[in-house]
Amino acid sequence: MNRRFPWSLLLASLALNAMYAAVAGVLVPAQIAVASPGNKEIHLAVVMAASSLLTMVIHPWAGALSDRTQSRWGPRAPWILAGAIGSAAALLALGQAQSVLMIALGWLIVQPLLNVVEAPLDAVMADRVPEPHRPRVSAFYGGGAALGLAIGAGAAGMAVAQIGAAYTTLGIVLVVVMTGFVVMNPEHRTPAPRTTRAPRLAWADRDFRLVFAGRFLLVLGHQLVMGYLLYIVMDRTDRDAEEAGRLVTLLVGAHIAAVVAGAVIAGRRVRQHRVRWVLGATAVIATGLVCALVWPGLGGLVLYAVVAGAGRGLYLTADLALMLDVLPSSGDHGRDLGVLGLASIVPQTLAPAIAGLTLVLTGNAYGMLFVLAITGVALSTLCISRVSVQASSTP
Repeated sequence: MNRRFPWSLLLASLALNAMYAAVAGVLVPAQIAVASPGNKEIHLAVVMAASSLLTMVIHPWAGALSDRTQSRWGPRAPWILAGAIGSAAALLALGQAQSVLMIALGWLIVQPLLNVVEAPLDAVMADRVPEPHRPRVSAFYGGGAALGLAIGAGAAGMAVAQIGAAYTTLGIVLVVVMTGFVVMNPEHRTPAPRTTRAPRLAWADRDFRLVFAGRFLLVLGHQLVMGYLLYIVMDRTDRDAEEAGRLVTLLVGAHIAAVVAGAVIAGRRVRQHRVRWVLGATAVIATGLVCALVWPGLGGLVLYAVVAGAGRGLYLTADLALMLDVLPSSGDHGRDLGVLGLASIVPQTLAPAIAGLTLVLTGNAYGMLFVLAITGVALSTLCISRVSVQASSTP
Protein backbone atom coordinates (compact mmCIF):
# COMPACT_ATOMS: atom_id res chain seq x y z
CA MET A 1 0.00 0.00 0.00
CA ASN A 2 1.57 3.28 -1.12
CA ARG A 3 1.21 6.59 0.73
CA ARG A 4 -1.12 7.99 -1.91
CA PHE A 5 -3.66 5.22 -1.43
CA PRO A 6 -5.55 6.63 1.62
CA TRP A 7 -5.89 10.09 0.05
CA SER A 8 -6.96 8.74 -3.33
CA LEU A 9 -9.46 6.48 -1.54
CA LEU A 10 -10.83 9.51 0.33
CA LEU A 11 -11.38 11.33 -2.96
CA ALA A 12 -13.00 8.27 -4.53
CA SER A 13 -15.33 7.84 -1.54
CA LEU A 14 -16.12 11.57 -1.55
CA ALA A 15 -16.98 11.56 -5.27
CA LEU A 16 -19.12 8.42 -5.08
CA ASN A 17 -21.12 9.57 -2.08
CA ALA A 18 -21.54 13.02 -3.59
CA MET A 19 -23.26 11.27 -6.51
CA TYR A 20 -25.74 9.54 -4.20
CA ALA A 21 -26.46 12.69 -2.19
CA ALA A 22 -26.80 14.95 -5.21
CA VAL A 23 -28.84 12.67 -7.45
CA ALA A 24 -31.01 10.69 -5.02
CA GLY A 25 -31.26 13.43 -2.41
CA VAL A 26 -31.81 16.53 -4.54
CA LEU A 27 -31.87 16.25 -8.33
CA VAL A 28 -34.25 13.31 -8.84
CA PRO A 29 -36.73 14.69 -6.26
CA ALA A 30 -36.53 18.07 -7.99
CA GLN A 31 -37.20 16.52 -11.41
CA ILE A 32 -40.17 14.55 -10.08
CA ALA A 33 -41.55 17.68 -8.40
CA VAL A 34 -41.58 19.41 -11.79
CA ALA A 35 -42.94 16.40 -13.69
CA SER A 36 -45.69 15.59 -11.17
CA PRO A 37 -46.20 18.42 -8.68
CA GLY A 38 -49.48 17.04 -7.34
CA ASN A 39 -48.24 13.50 -6.67
CA LYS A 40 -44.54 14.04 -6.17
CA GLU A 41 -44.41 12.38 -2.73
CA ILE A 42 -45.89 9.05 -3.79
CA HIS A 43 -43.96 8.94 -7.05
CA LEU A 44 -40.67 9.65 -5.27
CA ALA A 45 -41.43 6.99 -2.65
CA VAL A 46 -42.12 4.37 -5.32
CA VAL A 47 -38.98 5.24 -7.29
CA MET A 48 -36.71 5.16 -4.24
CA ALA A 49 -38.24 1.92 -2.92
CA ALA A 50 -37.70 0.25 -6.29
CA SER A 51 -34.11 1.46 -6.49
CA SER A 52 -33.40 0.19 -2.97
CA LEU A 53 -34.73 -3.26 -3.85
CA LEU A 54 -32.57 -3.30 -6.96
CA THR A 55 -29.52 -2.28 -4.94
CA MET A 56 -29.98 -5.27 -2.62
CA VAL A 57 -29.39 -7.54 -5.61
CA ILE A 58 -26.81 -5.58 -7.58
CA HIS A 59 -24.42 -4.62 -4.77
CA PRO A 60 -23.26 -8.12 -3.67
CA TRP A 61 -23.55 -9.38 -7.24
CA ALA A 62 -21.15 -6.70 -8.53
CA GLY A 63 -18.70 -7.48 -5.73
CA ALA A 64 -18.84 -11.20 -6.46
CA LEU A 65 -18.17 -10.66 -10.16
CA SER A 66 -15.14 -8.52 -9.39
CA ASP A 67 -13.82 -11.35 -7.17
CA ARG A 68 -13.82 -13.66 -10.18
CA THR A 69 -12.44 -11.22 -12.75
CA GLN A 70 -8.99 -11.85 -14.19
CA SER A 71 -7.46 -9.14 -16.35
CA ARG A 72 -4.15 -7.46 -17.00
CA TRP A 73 -5.40 -4.52 -14.92
CA GLY A 74 -6.41 -6.66 -11.94
CA PRO A 75 -9.86 -7.76 -10.72
CA ARG A 76 -11.27 -4.47 -9.42
CA ALA A 77 -10.07 -1.74 -11.81
CA PRO A 78 -12.11 -2.83 -14.88
CA TRP A 79 -15.33 -2.75 -12.87
CA ILE A 80 -14.57 0.59 -11.23
CA LEU A 81 -13.83 2.21 -14.59
CA ALA A 82 -16.69 0.55 -16.47
CA GLY A 83 -19.14 1.49 -13.72
CA ALA A 84 -17.94 5.10 -13.69
CA ILE A 85 -18.16 5.50 -17.47
CA GLY A 86 -21.56 3.80 -17.61
CA SER A 87 -22.82 5.96 -14.74
CA ALA A 88 -21.65 9.13 -16.47
CA ALA A 89 -23.48 8.19 -19.68
CA ALA A 90 -26.64 7.34 -17.74
CA LEU A 91 -26.41 10.62 -15.79
CA LEU A 92 -26.35 12.55 -19.05
CA ALA A 93 -29.51 10.76 -20.17
CA LEU A 94 -31.18 11.25 -16.79
CA GLY A 95 -30.53 14.97 -17.05
CA GLN A 96 -32.78 15.09 -20.13
CA ALA A 97 -35.65 13.10 -18.60
CA GLN A 98 -38.89 15.04 -18.16
CA SER A 99 -41.62 12.49 -17.41
CA VAL A 100 -41.88 10.53 -14.16
CA LEU A 101 -41.45 7.26 -16.07
CA MET A 102 -38.24 8.38 -17.79
CA ILE A 103 -36.86 9.84 -14.55
CA ALA A 104 -37.59 6.57 -12.76
CA LEU A 105 -35.96 4.50 -15.52
CA GLY A 106 -32.95 6.79 -15.51
CA TRP A 107 -32.35 6.47 -11.78
CA LEU A 108 -32.97 2.70 -11.91
CA ILE A 109 -30.09 2.54 -14.39
CA VAL A 110 -27.80 5.03 -12.65
CA GLN A 111 -27.97 3.52 -9.16
CA PRO A 112 -26.99 -0.05 -10.19
CA LEU A 113 -24.08 1.36 -12.18
CA LEU A 114 -22.93 3.33 -9.14
CA ASN A 115 -23.06 0.05 -7.21
CA VAL A 116 -20.80 -1.46 -9.87
CA VAL A 117 -18.28 1.21 -8.83
CA GLU A 118 -18.89 0.97 -5.11
CA ALA A 119 -18.69 -2.78 -4.50
CA PRO A 120 -15.22 -3.27 -6.07
CA LEU A 121 -14.01 -0.05 -4.45
CA ASP A 122 -14.97 -1.45 -1.03
CA ALA A 123 -13.12 -4.66 -1.84
CA VAL A 124 -9.93 -2.80 -2.72
CA MET A 125 -9.49 -1.97 0.96
CA ALA A 126 -9.76 -5.61 1.99
CA ASP A 127 -7.36 -6.64 -0.80
CA ARG A 128 -4.62 -4.13 -0.11
CA VAL A 129 -4.73 -2.72 3.39
CA PRO A 130 -2.68 -4.64 5.99
CA GLU A 131 -4.47 -5.30 9.26
CA PRO A 132 -2.56 -2.69 11.35
CA HIS A 133 -3.45 0.10 8.89
CA ARG A 134 -7.15 -0.71 8.52
CA PRO A 135 -8.51 1.79 11.08
CA ARG A 136 -6.54 4.66 9.55
CA VAL A 137 -7.60 3.84 6.00
CA SER A 138 -11.18 3.26 7.17
CA ALA A 139 -11.13 6.77 8.63
CA PHE A 140 -10.16 8.20 5.23
CA TYR A 141 -12.92 6.20 3.56
CA GLY A 142 -15.58 7.11 6.12
CA GLY A 143 -14.51 10.76 6.26
CA GLY A 144 -14.68 10.95 2.48
CA ALA A 145 -18.19 9.51 2.56
CA ALA A 146 -19.38 12.07 5.12
CA LEU A 147 -17.86 14.97 3.21
CA GLY A 148 -19.25 13.64 -0.07
CA LEU A 149 -22.78 13.48 1.28
CA ALA A 150 -22.56 17.07 2.52
CA ILE A 151 -20.85 18.49 -0.57
CA GLY A 152 -23.08 16.59 -2.99
CA ALA A 153 -26.31 17.73 -1.37
CA GLY A 154 -25.10 21.32 -1.02
CA ALA A 155 -23.77 21.63 -4.56
CA ALA A 156 -26.85 20.01 -6.09
CA GLY A 157 -29.10 22.34 -4.11
CA MET A 158 -27.39 25.35 -5.65
CA ALA A 159 -27.47 23.84 -9.16
CA VAL A 160 -31.05 22.57 -9.13
CA ALA A 161 -32.11 25.27 -11.61
CA GLN A 162 -29.61 23.85 -14.14
CA ILE A 163 -30.40 20.14 -14.00
CA GLY A 164 -28.66 19.20 -17.25
CA ALA A 165 -25.45 21.01 -16.37
CA ALA A 166 -25.49 19.50 -12.89
CA TYR A 167 -25.72 15.96 -14.23
CA THR A 168 -22.99 16.62 -16.81
CA THR A 169 -20.66 17.96 -14.12
CA LEU A 170 -21.33 15.00 -11.84
CA GLY A 171 -20.60 12.53 -14.63
CA ILE A 172 -17.30 14.21 -15.52
CA VAL A 173 -16.19 14.36 -11.88
CA LEU A 174 -16.99 10.68 -11.33
CA VAL A 175 -15.02 9.52 -14.38
CA VAL A 176 -12.03 11.75 -13.64
CA VAL A 177 -11.81 10.76 -9.96
CA MET A 178 -12.23 7.02 -10.56
CA THR A 179 -9.76 7.05 -13.42
CA GLY A 180 -7.28 8.87 -11.21
CA PHE A 181 -7.81 6.32 -8.44
CA VAL A 182 -7.15 3.37 -10.76
CA VAL A 183 -4.09 5.00 -12.35
CA MET A 184 -2.58 5.99 -8.99
CA ASN A 185 -3.15 2.54 -7.47
CA PRO A 186 -2.35 -0.08 -10.13
CA GLU A 187 -3.27 -3.63 -9.20
CA HIS A 188 -0.96 -6.60 -9.45
CA ARG A 189 -1.63 -8.68 -12.52
CA THR A 190 -0.95 -11.91 -10.67
CA PRO A 191 -2.90 -11.93 -7.42
CA ALA A 192 -1.68 -13.82 -4.41
CA PRO A 193 -3.33 -17.21 -3.75
CA ARG A 194 -6.72 -16.67 -2.20
CA THR A 195 -9.18 -18.95 -0.45
CA THR A 196 -12.85 -19.01 -1.33
CA ARG A 197 -15.98 -20.24 0.42
CA ALA A 198 -19.49 -20.85 -0.82
CA PRO A 199 -22.01 -18.14 0.14
CA ARG A 200 -23.78 -20.57 2.46
CA LEU A 201 -20.56 -21.33 4.34
CA ALA A 202 -19.58 -17.65 4.49
CA TRP A 203 -22.92 -16.71 6.05
CA ALA A 204 -22.48 -19.56 8.55
CA ASP A 205 -19.53 -17.70 10.07
CA ARG A 206 -20.71 -16.47 13.49
CA ASP A 207 -18.68 -13.25 13.64
CA PHE A 208 -19.75 -12.33 10.11
CA ARG A 209 -23.42 -12.61 11.07
CA LEU A 210 -22.97 -10.70 14.31
CA VAL A 211 -21.20 -7.76 12.62
CA PHE A 212 -23.94 -7.68 9.97
CA ALA A 213 -26.67 -7.65 12.64
CA GLY A 214 -24.87 -5.01 14.71
CA ARG A 215 -24.56 -2.57 11.83
CA PHE A 216 -28.09 -3.30 10.61
CA LEU A 217 -29.63 -2.40 13.97
CA LEU A 218 -27.51 0.72 14.47
CA VAL A 219 -28.18 2.09 10.96
CA LEU A 220 -31.89 1.37 11.40
CA GLY A 221 -31.94 3.40 14.61
CA HIS A 222 -30.02 6.24 12.98
CA GLN A 223 -32.38 6.39 9.99
CA LEU A 224 -35.50 6.38 12.16
CA VAL A 225 -34.41 9.79 13.45
CA MET A 226 -32.57 11.34 10.52
CA GLY A 227 -35.27 10.39 8.01
CA TYR A 228 -37.84 12.42 9.95
CA LEU A 229 -35.54 15.16 11.21
CA LEU A 230 -37.49 17.95 9.51
CA TYR A 231 -40.74 16.89 11.15
CA ILE A 232 -38.98 16.39 14.49
CA VAL A 233 -37.61 19.94 14.36
CA MET A 234 -41.05 21.29 13.48
CA ASP A 235 -42.57 19.38 16.41
CA ARG A 236 -39.88 20.39 18.92
CA THR A 237 -39.58 24.07 17.95
CA ASP A 238 -43.06 24.97 16.63
CA ARG A 239 -41.45 26.37 13.46
CA ASP A 240 -43.02 26.18 10.02
CA ALA A 241 -41.51 24.00 7.30
CA GLU A 242 -39.35 26.79 5.83
CA GLU A 243 -37.80 27.87 9.12
CA ALA A 244 -37.43 24.26 10.27
CA GLY A 245 -35.68 23.46 6.99
CA ARG A 246 -33.03 26.07 7.71
CA LEU A 247 -32.50 24.61 11.18
CA VAL A 248 -32.21 21.12 9.71
CA THR A 249 -29.49 22.37 7.37
CA LEU A 250 -27.53 23.67 10.35
CA LEU A 251 -28.09 20.48 12.36
CA VAL A 252 -27.01 18.25 9.48
CA GLY A 253 -23.95 20.43 8.90
CA ALA A 254 -22.96 20.13 12.57
CA HIS A 255 -23.62 16.38 12.41
CA ILE A 256 -21.40 15.90 9.35
CA ALA A 257 -18.60 17.98 10.89
CA ALA A 258 -18.78 15.84 14.04
CA VAL A 259 -18.72 12.66 11.95
CA VAL A 260 -15.52 13.79 10.23
CA ALA A 261 -13.96 14.77 13.57
CA GLY A 262 -14.87 11.39 15.04
CA ALA A 263 -13.41 9.59 12.04
CA VAL A 264 -10.14 11.54 12.35
CA ILE A 265 -9.86 10.68 16.05
CA ALA A 266 -10.60 7.01 15.36
CA GLY A 267 -8.05 6.91 12.55
CA ARG A 268 -5.37 8.06 14.97
CA ARG A 269 -6.41 6.05 18.01
CA VAL A 270 -7.92 2.76 16.88
CA ARG A 271 -5.27 0.10 16.48
CA GLN A 272 -6.41 -3.14 18.07
CA HIS A 273 -9.45 -4.15 20.13
CA ARG A 274 -11.85 -3.18 17.35
CA VAL A 275 -14.80 -4.62 19.27
CA ARG A 276 -14.14 -2.35 22.24
CA TRP A 277 -13.93 0.71 20.01
CA VAL A 278 -17.17 -0.19 18.21
CA LEU A 279 -18.90 -0.65 21.57
CA GLY A 280 -17.53 2.67 22.81
CA ALA A 281 -18.68 4.45 19.65
CA THR A 282 -22.11 2.88 20.00
CA ALA A 283 -22.33 4.15 23.58
CA VAL A 284 -21.55 7.70 22.36
CA ILE A 285 -24.31 7.46 19.73
CA ALA A 286 -26.75 6.24 22.39
CA THR A 287 -25.78 9.19 24.60
CA GLY A 288 -26.64 11.60 21.81
CA LEU A 289 -30.03 9.95 21.32
CA VAL A 290 -30.77 10.09 25.05
CA CYS A 291 -29.90 13.81 25.09
CA ALA A 292 -32.48 14.49 22.39
CA LEU A 293 -35.08 12.34 24.15
CA VAL A 294 -34.83 13.90 27.63
CA TRP A 295 -33.99 17.49 26.62
CA PRO A 296 -36.92 18.97 24.71
CA GLY A 297 -36.46 21.79 22.27
CA LEU A 298 -33.65 22.73 19.95
CA GLY A 299 -30.90 22.30 22.57
CA GLY A 300 -31.40 18.53 22.76
CA LEU A 301 -31.32 18.23 18.98
CA VAL A 302 -28.07 20.20 18.79
CA LEU A 303 -26.52 17.89 21.37
CA TYR A 304 -27.78 14.90 19.42
CA ALA A 305 -26.32 16.20 16.16
CA VAL A 306 -22.87 16.78 17.67
CA VAL A 307 -22.58 13.89 20.12
CA ALA A 308 -24.15 11.23 17.93
CA GLY A 309 -22.21 12.59 14.94
CA ALA A 310 -18.89 12.15 16.76
CA GLY A 311 -20.00 8.66 17.76
CA ARG A 312 -20.88 7.83 14.15
CA GLY A 313 -17.45 8.95 12.98
CA LEU A 314 -15.82 6.68 15.54
CA TYR A 315 -18.23 3.88 14.68
CA LEU A 316 -17.83 4.05 10.91
CA THR A 317 -14.06 3.81 11.22
CA ALA A 318 -13.85 1.08 13.86
CA ASP A 319 -16.73 -0.97 12.45
CA LEU A 320 -15.37 -0.89 8.90
CA ALA A 321 -12.03 -2.16 10.20
CA LEU A 322 -13.90 -4.87 12.12
CA MET A 323 -15.85 -5.79 8.98
CA LEU A 324 -12.56 -6.31 7.15
CA ASP A 325 -11.31 -8.47 10.01
CA VAL A 326 -14.29 -10.85 9.96
CA LEU A 327 -14.42 -11.50 6.21
CA PRO A 328 -14.71 -15.30 5.96
CA SER A 329 -12.43 -15.84 2.94
CA SER A 330 -9.73 -13.89 1.14
CA GLY A 331 -11.06 -14.85 -2.31
CA ASP A 332 -14.53 -13.38 -1.81
CA HIS A 333 -13.85 -9.87 -0.48
CA GLY A 334 -16.14 -8.18 -2.99
CA ARG A 335 -19.04 -10.55 -2.47
CA ASP A 336 -18.82 -10.61 1.32
CA LEU A 337 -18.40 -6.84 1.68
CA GLY A 338 -21.36 -6.50 -0.69
CA VAL A 339 -23.43 -8.62 1.69
CA LEU A 340 -22.25 -6.60 4.69
CA GLY A 341 -23.14 -3.47 2.74
CA LEU A 342 -26.76 -4.60 2.82
CA ALA A 343 -26.65 -3.96 6.56
CA SER A 344 -26.61 -0.26 5.64
CA ILE A 345 -28.89 -0.40 2.59
CA VAL A 346 -31.82 -2.47 3.89
CA PRO A 347 -32.42 -0.38 7.06
CA GLN A 348 -32.64 2.76 4.94
CA THR A 349 -35.48 1.07 3.05
CA LEU A 350 -37.29 -0.17 6.16
CA ALA A 351 -36.87 2.90 8.38
CA PRO A 352 -39.47 5.17 6.69
CA ALA A 353 -42.15 2.48 6.93
CA ILE A 354 -41.35 1.66 10.56
CA ALA A 355 -41.20 5.33 11.54
CA GLY A 356 -44.42 6.15 9.70
CA LEU A 357 -46.29 3.25 11.33
CA THR A 358 -44.96 4.25 14.76
CA LEU A 359 -46.17 7.82 14.34
CA VAL A 360 -49.60 6.66 13.20
CA LEU A 361 -49.97 4.32 16.18
CA THR A 362 -48.72 6.88 18.73
CA GLY A 363 -50.51 9.96 17.41
CA ASN A 364 -47.32 11.59 16.07
CA ALA A 365 -45.31 11.11 19.26
CA TYR A 366 -41.92 11.85 17.77
CA GLY A 367 -40.17 10.98 21.01
CA MET A 368 -40.99 7.33 20.26
CA LEU A 369 -38.63 7.48 17.30
CA PHE A 370 -35.79 8.22 19.72
CA VAL A 371 -36.95 5.38 21.98
CA LEU A 372 -36.89 2.96 19.03
CA ALA A 373 -33.50 4.27 17.91
CA ILE A 374 -32.04 3.78 21.40
CA THR A 375 -33.47 0.26 21.45
CA GLY A 376 -31.83 -0.51 18.11
CA VAL A 377 -28.49 0.83 19.32
CA ALA A 378 -28.75 -1.24 22.52
CA LEU A 379 -29.46 -4.41 20.53
CA SER A 380 -26.54 -3.56 18.25
CA THR A 381 -24.32 -3.47 21.33
CA LEU A 382 -25.46 -6.94 22.32
CA CYS A 383 -24.52 -8.29 18.89
CA ILE A 384 -21.08 -6.69 18.71
CA SER A 385 -20.19 -7.67 22.29
CA ARG A 386 -20.40 -11.33 21.21
CA VAL A 387 -17.89 -10.96 18.34
CA SER A 388 -14.78 -12.98 19.11
CA VAL A 389 -12.39 -11.49 16.52
CA GLN A 390 -10.34 -8.56 17.85
CA ALA A 391 -7.85 -7.74 15.10
CA SER A 392 -6.67 -10.59 12.98
CA SER A 393 -5.79 -10.87 9.35
CA THR A 394 -8.26 -12.45 6.98
CA PRO A 395 -7.21 -16.02 6.07
